[in-house]
Amino acid sequence: MRWLSLDVVMGGVIFTLAIGYVAKVDLHWSIPAALGCCIWLIYTLDHLIDGNSQDRVPTMERHAFHKNYRKPIFIVFVLVACFGLRVLFFLPYETLIYGCVLLGLVGLYFLSIWLFKIYFAKEIFIAVLYACGIFLGTFSLSQNMDLVILLFFIQTVFMASINLLLFSFYEVAQDTQDGHQSWATHFGVVKTLNHLLVLLVLLGLSIGTSFFVGLSSGEFILQVVFTSMSLILAAIYFAPQWFKLHERFRWVGDLIFLLPGLIFLF
Repeated sequence: MRWLSLDVVMGGVIFTLAIGYVAKVDLHWSIPAALGCCIWLIYTLDHLIDGNSQDRVPTMERHAFHKNYRKPIFIVFVLVACFGLRVLFFLPYETLIYGCVLLGLVGLYFLSIWLFKIYFAKEIFIAVLYACGIFLGTFSLSQNMDLVILLFFIQTVFMASINLLLFSFYEVAQDTQDGHQSWATHFGVVKTLNHLLVLLVLLGLSIGTSFFVGLSSGEFILQVVFTSMSLILAAIYFAPQWFKLHERFRWVGDLIFLLPGLIFLF
């Protein structure tokens, strides 16, 4: 489930539905369907590139998995891509325009890492793209942009950035051995930890600010959920010895993005 990024896909779909629910925006079924396809295609293509970038077996299990089963995975990739293209015809016009811009940015990302081998803080770039995808439907269909929703977007960028930088920190040895560039291999472990601390502080400040702008009942509940997610990310940062065992950092780091779905219980 983790190697195929299905947990990330579920988290993204539930997350975007939760944002639409709180913002009182009626999201067409095609929006979460297209988002789920895009997330899976992006993650899978990234893993296929990493897994097949060298002759020997990669040290990371998910990269080795994509290398060993690249042919059936690629067949499923093509099928999902075809389904995703069909879903585009059902998207609201406004969402489709926003999505095309986002798709262009994704294309630039893969072009840079595949053709030009450029490292340009891909973790932050991916975090921004992820947040844009989550909020794309709500932003494109919302009549009035709510300040609270904008704060939620900023917090999502921070949380996704922290999540990816934590993965980079924990997997620095494997990335170095496999010759992959990441935030931690580029800036070093010490600087990465310092950057993470700054992001955690900024995330805390943005959460604190949101409680002073007048939250509706749904927004308050979602902000409490975001606070819980942030505390879990902080725990992964401050307890590396425990979270490193059995890749707990990745299990927990990916699954926390399912927590916004708790909003549907209220």
